[in-house]
Amino acid sequence: MNALKIAMFSIILFCFSYNSLAQTDSNLASLQKIPSKYLSQINNKVQKYTDRISSKTEKTLIRLSKWENKIHNLLDKASPETAQQLFGEGSITFSSMLHKVQEGKTVAENYKAQYDDYSDKLTTGINYLNTQNEQLDKHLLKPLDEAKQEIKKLDKDVTESEAITKLIKERKQQLISSSIKYIGKSKYLSKINKETYYYVEAMRNYKEIFSDPKKAEETALTILHNIPAFTKYVAENSMLSSLFGKPTDYGGVQSIAGLQTRASINSLIQDRIAAGGPNAAAAISQNMQMAQAELTKLKDKVLKAGNSSTNAELPNFKPNTQKTKTFKQRIEFGSNFQFGKLTRFSSSQADLGMSVGYKLNDKSVVGLGMAYKLKYGPVSSFYLQHGGIGARSFVDYKLLSSHGGVGGGFFITGGFEMNYNIVFTNLRSLQSSNEWQRSGLIGITKKIKLKTKYVKGTNFQVLYDFLYKTHVVPTQAVVFRVGYKF
Repeated sequence: MNALKIAMFSIILFCFSYNSLAQTDSNLASLQKIPSKYLSQINNKVQKYTDRISSKTEKTLIRLSKWENKIHNLLDKASPETAQQLFGEGSITFSSMLHKVQEGKTVAENYKAQYDDYSDKLTTGINYLNTQNEQLDKHLLKPLDEAKQEIKKLDKDVTESEAITKLIKERKQQLISSSIKYIGKSKYLSKINKETYYYVEAMRNYKEIFSDPKKAEETALTILHNIPAFTKYVAENSMLSSLFGKPTDYGGVQSIAGLQTRASINSLIQDRIAAGGPNAAAAISQNMQMAQAELTKLKDKVLKAGNSSTNAELPNFKPNTQKTKTFKQRIEFGSNFQFGKLTRFSSSQADLGMSVGYKLNDKSVVGLGMAYKLKYGPVSSFYLQHGGIGARSFVDYKLLSSHGGVGGGFFITGGFEMNYNIVFTNLRSLQSSNEWQRSGLIGITKKIKLKTKYVKGTNFQVLYDFLYKTHVVPTQAVVFRVGYKF
């Protein structure tokens, strides 16, 4: 009998050991699948994010300090008492914030950053990989350590930028409310208000760019979430778990000590509704709808005032949202095609153009482009032949918006072009200025916004060439082009 018990115990122990080894091997195999690009992408993203918020913060504080000093000089003459109140010893000014930032000191002590889901997942994933570094490939160890250090620095920089954002808004409000009655609606107050708006929106934009996961990140997270040990690690070590804690009976039916269960709260609500009579439920539903309608109205007012609560005191301020974007976000790549008339007996030419534009503001785009000229033969004897090149410049200005969104609508388009319509075999041939044909174009562009993976929009152009009469070889006065935006 004892021998049988020992045998059964050995079998059970073997099964547990086998399952544990199998799970360990499975975890090891999963960790080996982590893309090598994952950590390099994390490092690049974190570095770009920290560089952007640090650079933007310092540049903003330099501008704000300059205008704040102007206000100080005005108040010294108009109201010395107010100047002393706003700029006296111990006052938190834009200049004092700037000095701390440039010296690498903390602007606001004991400030706690807001919870961010993406950063929490990112940090937890890196920390988990660090605990499993013995099972990772050696080539991942160095970038893993770099990623850990970069994220640690990022947490500090994000906390600092959030604290500075809060202080900037408070200081702006303090300057406006205390000095406007003495110096009026000064242009310096207006500049401070606008700069604050652009800073807040730029920080929001940078955060959205950072929080957009790349393909390698998504692959890595998918692999990690298939590891039971990682799921347990997240539940015990993520920032979210530290904020709310985890009860000892997590997953059971017992409630957290001192708190009512959901069932008891639902029962209490039902009892209160029943006590209100047969029409109580309908009345509550109606009141909820009214409350939602009022919240919607308040949201619309904020959006109309400039899409940000930081702009509420400047109803006439129409922000240029492009100023809060990165250089890459303001670049617009495009292509367009122009085909000549083809008949049965005469040849024609196609202009295949590529362009790059820069968004000056929400209505204007300026840019440059190149065109390749392809000659093709008549229907009776079709052929393709190199026909020259062209250089272009253009300006688009929005006239009317469409329901397709900000990127759509009607634009007035103007541009100057130089076309070399002769077949050439080397670049030296292009140096002859007499062979270049000039065109001055003006017309209407209809842009339609699209939501596809590669193409962001399409456009149709009708342009008039007011220099067409100067061309030695006759050309069309009106040209029609079709293009795409990427």
